[in-house]
This record gives sequence, structure tokens and C-alpha cells, in this order.
Amino acid sequence: MKRVKKSAVPQKLKEYAEQNPHANWENDFKNSCQDRHKEVMAQLKADQGGLCCYCEMDFGSDEIRDDFRVEHFHPKSDSSEDKNWDLDWNNLFGCCLGGSDRYVLNETRFITDKRHRHSDVLKSDFVWDDEILNPLEIPAFPAIFEVMAKSGEMRVIEENCPPELKQKAINSLDEKKLNLNSPKLKEWRKSLIEKLREQVIQEYEASQDISLAIVTIVESQLSKDSYGNYPRFFSTVRSYFKSDAEEYLRRVGYDV
Repeated sequence: MKRVKKSAVPQKLKEYAEQNPHANWENDFKNSCQDRHKEVMAQLKADQGGLCCYCEMDFGSDEIRDDFRVEHFHPKSDSSEDKNWDLDWNNLFGCCLGGSDRYVLNETRFITDKRHRHSDVLKSDFVWDDEILNPLEIPAFPAIFEVMAKSGEMRVIEENCPPELKQKAINSLDEKKLNLNSPKLKEWRKSLIEKLREQVIQEYEASQDISLAIVTIVESQLSKDSYGNYPRFFSTVRSYFKSDAEEYLRRVGYDV
């Protein structure tokens, strides 16, 4: 998981919520005006740099373009007269499908074994506000997650976690919550680390300067592309390059 920093609420969502304070997401907002819905989806993707708010998988590529849905962190089913969670901008995130949709995902992303699906698949209508991390509350610095190079397993750096977030961070990885150490995610993260190692070697062979080689890869992997998207698994890259990654992120004003 990486921090999400919200932009201002999209104007069309703001206007609609003011005019329709008790409207719901699916039948009212989403279906009544596709332009409004598209604006919200586009802004969610932009705010998150094209990455799932939970597992950091990208939302699309040349192979697949539909691994995306709008996630309500607090269940929209809990909306009442006092609080409409359906249209609360700070409650909306972009999330991948967690390997759950056979008809949208290709064979690489679809996960047959339901136990190994991830992100919000198990979340459903459970109120987990006090049990898992809200992407908005994850600190920019220091990093609170690390990834083991040999296994691709993500772990919590407990000494870096604010006390009030430590258990939430641990819970977020749990197989009964967001399952962020599902076999497929670990496999993908491990594969990425192997590619990063190869890239550093190639850059070093070309420049004969290991520091330059590392800086080159860090900048390419922790920067947004021309479309405003990060490469997948931001936290894995950050963990692999450790202090070099932290130095770069501070230098570019990450989260500012």
C-alpha cells in the first residue's frame, strides 16, 4: 500500500452531491450521467498515479484496460440521513479487481482460487475503518512497508509505524482482510525485484558507475510517466532501493 493524496473534489461530483445529498452511487450518480462518473474515475486514477489503492497493481496496460473499479473505503451501504458515504470524495478510491472477474481479466490476472484473491474482494460491506489502513492516513515518510527480495512477501516496518497505525498495517496484509501477500502478488513483486537487479547490472555495465546506475533506475521506477502513472508496485521498488529511494523521493518532494 502507498499513500494516496487527494486532489480537490471534482466539480461535477461536488455539484451533484450538493443538489442530491441523499443520492446513491450506482443507481443515481453513476447511471444518471456518464460524464460525471468518467470525471470521477479519471481523477481517482490521476490522484493514485494509476495504481490500485491497496495492492499497487496498475489499472491497465496494452494487454488489459479494465482492471479498475471505484472503491468505497467505508461501505456505501452504511449511508444514512447524517452521512452519505456514496458521494463522499474522501471515501472514494480506485481499486483493481483483485483477480476476481473472469470476464474482464486476462489469464494472467484472473485468480481461480478464491482464497488467493486480494485487495477489496473480501472487504464487501464490512466496516473496517478501524481495522485496516485508509490510504489517506499512510505517511509519506518514513516507509512503513518493506518487501522481501527472496520471496516477494510484504512486511510492516513496525518501528516506522505511528503507534495508532501499526495494527492496521499488519491487518491490511492479513489473508482475511486485504490479503496483500497472496501468492500472485508475491510472485509479481519477486519478479519485479529480479528485473530491477538485472536493470542495475545493465546500467552499471554501460556506465561503470554503480551510483549512477542506481540513481537512473530509481528515477525511472519512482517517477510518473507522461500519462501521470507510476510503474506498478511502487512500495516494492522503494523497499528494494532503500536509502537511495528515500533520498530521491525527498528530493522530488514526494507527497508535496
